[in-house]
Amino acid sequence: MNKPIQSKEELEGIISNLQENNYIKAHDDCEDLWRKYKNDDSTREESYILKAFVNGIATLELLNMKRITHSQNVWKTFKKYEYLIEDLNSLNKEQYKQLQKIIYKIKEKSNEI
Repeated sequence: MNKPIQSKEELEGIISNLQENNYIKAHDDCEDLWRKYKNDDSTREESYILKAFVNGIATLELLNMKRITHSQNVWKTFKKYEYLIEDLNSLNKEQYKQLQKIIYKIKEKSNEI
């Protein structure tokens, strides 16, 4: 059995970039992490959580560019996999919940503008 991957440092970097409105850097780093997880049989299922975040962060980028319709389509993919944050047993669950909260907070602010 393969050992689960803990990605606390990478996830905290993504969180930091989001908090600093560096959406493109956060998106790129999250996408890199997603690729690492999806190509490993032991973490493939958890990769769907990262896929959700890639799309959640892309939504924020699109909202920032005022591409509302496209952001709504990308948001659907985030919502499709978001439930896995609660369902999967992961060493990264704390960071996943923090990322989820930040994405919603930024999205809500974007919708207020």
